[in-house]
Amino acid sequence: MGTPIVTASPTSREHQVRSFLRTHDLQAWIAWRPDELVMLSGYFPFWGASLLLYFLDEEPVLFVPQIEPRDHIPTRLRVQEYPWGDLKCSDPYSALVSAVGDELAKARIEGQRVGMNPSASRISLPIQAAEQIPIPEAFAEQLSTLTAKPDAQRLAAFANLYLRKTREEIDAIRRANKVANVGLRVFFENLRPGITEAEVAAAVEFAIYRQIGHDGIFHSRGWAMVQSGPNSADAGRFNRSTGRRLENGDLVLIELATCVDGYWSDLTRTAAVGSPKPEVEEILAIVKEAQQAAVDGVRPGVSAAEVDTLARDKIAARGFSSFFTHHTGHHVGFRYHDPGFLILPGESAKLEPGMVITIEPGVYIRERGAGARIEDNLLVTKAGHEVLSRIEGSTLA
Repeated sequence: MGTPIVTASPTSREHQVRSFLRTHDLQAWIAWRPDELVMLSGYFPFWGASLLLYFLDEEPVLFVPQIEPRDHIPTRLRVQEYPWGDLKCSDPYSALVSAVGDELAKARIEGQRVGMNPSASRISLPIQAAEQIPIPEAFAEQLSTLTAKPDAQRLAAFANLYLRKTREEIDAIRRANKVANVGLRVFFENLRPGITEAEVAAAVEFAIYRQIGHDGIFHSRGWAMVQSGPNSADAGRFNRSTGRRLENGDLVLIELATCVDGYWSDLTRTAAVGSPKPEVEEILAIVKEAQQAAVDGVRPGVSAAEVDTLARDKIAARGFSSFFTHHTGHHVGFRYHDPGFLILPGESAKLEPGMVITIEPGVYIRERGAGARIEDNLLVTKAGHEVLSRIEGSTLA
């Protein structure tokens, strides 16, 4: 048997997770996706091949590859190594499943009291983000022999755990936004005719990456997608950086995903190079107005549809409704796009304190050769909201 847990604060992540387990008559949960591990334990895996066995009444057990770095594993986790990375072991995943089964047997927990999300879709990246590790298709099937059959209501309730962040998680997301702002500062500093979209994006990503080692940060990564002039008019459909050189009068848009120690921010800024034509300036002006209207409307109890309407009505009033082609926002923090309801027309779900959402209206007009989007990350508070991403200056390098 493991170490018994201590009583958790009602506002803590432990309290949320164990309340979920009790409500659904579970004694344990198996998690192996990077975002699940961060949410359940604060641990951000390097390879993405770690697994967490979260008990209702004992401290969690973290199973890690033998070649996993150990310098940022939280101290409250009981760590077991398994032979992933050992060339002498031909089937490390079977060894892992066997080890998990042994822990459940020691705790005298039967499979019908163990939950797991068997889907491998929509997960965040681990620290080693160049490729997804080659998890065998049979791995989830092997784990499922230790768990109850998937239950849609239970899986939806688990996804809801992503929605309300704790104080510690909010602080971590705030730090991700602080680092992202270092990159955004470099974005604005590089807006000049002649530089390419890719060169601007590279400068932003460099600034974010070099934050590793500062302010206790062990991982800092940014994905900057810069679009200028006519390319920005495609930003309502996709984001990518090209070799196009910025020109006087361009609108330049950056879509920036930033991951710091496993927590994410999602920001967008649009700015002009030099002196744009009035019809181009109009696009940016209306987007700023619409975004601020929606930001001002964020508070507990308001529905997602109501917030969306605040932005959409401002854009429609200028005759641009057909050029706003996406939702107004989504949840963010454990992933670039967290599970949960979107901020879009017809969505009746209401905002609650502790939720972290994006607000990102946009207008994209090919005939004018320009598009604009402004995106911030907001914390819903008891009194209203806090914009986590509007940070003046920075103490980071």
